[in-house]
Amino acid sequence: MIIWGSRGLTSTVDSQPFHCPQCDRQRQGDLKQVRTFFTLYFIPLIPLSVAGRYVECTSCGGAFAEDALTYDPEAERQETQMQMLRVMVMAALADGRVDDGERGEIRKQYMELAGLPIPEDTLNREIELASASGANLNSFVAGLADQLSPHGKALLVQLALRTMAANGDLQPGHQQQLAQLATTLQIPQDQYLELIRHLSEMDNEATG
Repeated sequence: MIIWGSRGLTSTVDSQPFHCPQCDRQRQGDLKQVRTFFTLYFIPLIPLSVAGRYVECTSCGGAFAEDALTYDPEAERQETQMQMLRVMVMAALADGRVDDGERGEIRKQYMELAGLPIPEDTLNREIELASASGANLNSFVAGLADQLSPHGKALLVQLALRTMAANGDLQPGHQQQLAQLATTLQIPQDQYLELIRHLSEMDNEATG
């Protein structure tokens, strides 16, 4: 009787440093490949299709999708900071201009977020680009919403609110854009109003 079938065999096809999500630091990662073989009497003879590839951390043994090899946490951090800067600029522009009070608030919040002051030429460039784009706060945020965690959404609302309130009462343009954020960020209205109330109370306590 002839016994034939198939089985998957795992091999290491590459090894390189990567940022391990489980260790949360740079580790060595082995790129593993699972290939299906035709077997005869349980002996793998003919390689067939590749069933899958994954990265295995040599330190913790965790297995991750292959794109973990190209993940750069520092680049992601810098990109997030730029996105939040643009949120603040768009929030300030909701009333048609960025005044000195709003500039000061943007600088303050960027310092808290990034730990570094924002260069003046960078801020000026972002304001010019945002003004020329024809976009508004909600149209910009719509492109980010699916990427944001609940914490990220709350941070975005906080940055927008503080920028808009830099000079005291919100202008009509500010109020309109802020009110639409709940829908844009897909936050239930009751949760959104509670978030706004909580952020306002925090800011009042800080200034009081």
